[in-house]
Amino acid sequence: MGNSQGLLRLAIHNADGLNAGQGGGLDFIDDKASYEEVAGWGVAFDRLMKNKTLTLFVKKQYYVCLPCGQKYFAEFLKSEYSDENILFWQACEELKRERNTEKIEEKARIIYEDFISILSPKEVSLDSRVREIINNNMVHPTAHTFDEAQNQIYTLMQRDSYPRFIASALYKKILSSYGHIEEL
Repeated sequence: MGNSQGLLRLAIHNADGLNAGQGGGLDFIDDKASYEEVAGWGVAFDRLMKNKTLTLFVKKQYYVCLPCGQKYFAEFLKSEYSDENILFWQACEELKRERNTEKIEEKARIIYEDFISILSPKEVSLDSRVREIINNNMVHPTAHTFDEAQNQIYTLMQRDSYPRFIASALYKKILSSYGHIEEL
């Protein structure tokens, strides 16, 4: 959950920056997904990964900032000691949003050290073909250096971790918090 709090601080900072010329200021935060959204996570992995329900309301405008579904999925993966997959995937998404070339190179090297290096305790499981592509890409890293690896990890989470998440007590607890008692 510490990662979520860090993302929240980042989101608040970014929202304040968006309205800096207009006085800025955070009015309130709504981070509760609707029952339909949470139930949708059980239908398709894409819905879980793309659901963005943490909303910051700033000066009567809102900015959707955090993937709520990913927050709970990451919590589940952490309980299974496999959160490196979602952390890697999220780091790649962040890298793709970066526009500054120097920062792209710096972030790419950090991602490599944190998730690709065989010396990393958070090393993700990739096949040799993808590792070779990454090693070649690291000569001149771009925002898309890890695309092949990110796709491979996404597929791994979708096929392996996602079905366990949907069957987990955590997901059922989230659903039941809406007062709906349904058999999944």
